[in-house]
Amino acid sequence: MANSMYANDAQASSSGGGGGGGGTAAASTGITAIMGFKASQAAAKNAKLTAEYNAKIRENERILLQRQARDEQERLREGSEKLVSAQRVAAAKSGVVVGTGSNLLALRDTFMKTEEDAIAIRYASSIQEQTKTSQAAMARAVGKTRSSAIKTQAYANLIESGSKAATLMG
Repeated sequence: MANSMYANDAQASSSGGGGGGGGTAAASTGITAIMGFKASQAAAKNAKLTAEYNAKIRENERILLQRQARDEQERLREGSEKLVSAQRVAAAKSGVVVGTGSNLLALRDTFMKTEEDAIAIRYASSIQEQTKTSQAAMARAVGKTRSSAIKTQAYANLIESGSKAATLMG
């Protein structure tokens, strides 16, 4: 036996002396920290991408609401035109000349009611569209916040692991 303070290699490895165990543990800690950091960076990117996807969905819903309001107004106007035509036919059958008194007032009322309804449709649609725009902005803000929080935690974990590795190296 050589002049050693350990009787065998097993004792040297388990005690941390002579076997270089501190360096291996530090390297392992460093590799684990880097892998965790990379995973956190990917998670942060994923949070941002998910938020952007959700925002795009809200914006597409807003576009669909615009189309729906336009179609609803078109149906309203078509229905109104049919009603006006029916009113004119009824007045013609009765022998009363259109352009006098109550018949003209009835047609005017029909047109006015149609415009009031169209305005109500546009107003309701604009409120829903603004809600979707706000939801899209909120989704982006939440995603940015989550991404930032994940990145901050990743840096904190990396610093903590660096500190542990430095302690292990002695």
